[in-house]
Amino acid sequence: MKPVRVRISGDSMWPTYPDGTEFDLHPPQEDQPQVGDIVLCKHPFFPDLQIVKRVQSLEEEMIFLVGDNPDPTVSEDSHNFGTIHRDEILGICTQVDEHLE
Repeated sequence: MKPVRVRISGDSMWPTYPDGTEFDLHPPQEDQPQVGDIVLCKHPFFPDLQIVKRVQSLEEEMIFLVGDNPDPTVSEDSHNFGTIHRDEILGICTQVDEHLE
């Protein structure tokens, strides 16, 4: 299955991934996600909104997600909505290597 392309919109993952950074989205495998992975999921409060965040911690089936931006007012993440269930992860993001395209 060919990966789906995802583009970050906004500054929640800055400075690691600035606005416009593109990722390939892969279905999560049985052992994913892992701490440090970049994932796509639906926002728990706004189901029409998909968000890209980093997995900060895992406890059993619950995942704590954070944005990379050090300004806490910039990122809607688990600090705002709490943990999400592993089943809510839509995919694992890998950064697009523009040199290979």
